[in-house]
Amino acid sequence: MEKFFISSIGGFLSWLVGGWSLLLTVLLILNVFDFGTGMAANWGNISSQKGFKGIIKKGLMWVWVAIANLIYMVLADQGLTVGQVIPDAVAVMFILNEVISLGENSAKLGVSVPEPIQRALAIFQKNIEQKEKESSK
Repeated sequence: MEKFFISSIGGFLSWLVGGWSLLLTVLLILNVFDFGTGMAANWGNISSQKGFKGIIKKGLMWVWVAIANLIYMVLADQGLTVGQVIPDAVAVMFILNEVISLGENSAKLGVSVPEPIQRALAIFQKNIEQKEKESSK
């Protein structure tokens, strides 16, 4: 019975976010890294209230991923072919947000963002802008 319950919840959550993808895997891993580096960067000033707020913020990211997928499904149901660009763009936006936050936490710990990562972020941003222009046509 518990296997049925767990698989039902997993199936529903997968449907809610539009199926599990590489983008969501990366976002989840970055959520964990950011939370950990945030705790390390603020060691000595850690409070349960700050930690709870951080967890709520991470949860809200996933709510927005789900909302983006629901909007995509409604538009697809109405015959509008916008593709997967809406949920993917939201996931990529949050990935960039997490990487920026990781950079801030790293700077607090005395480690700068490596140059190849900075270049990759610039390419990432350029691709997002290009996809947004293509989807608005």
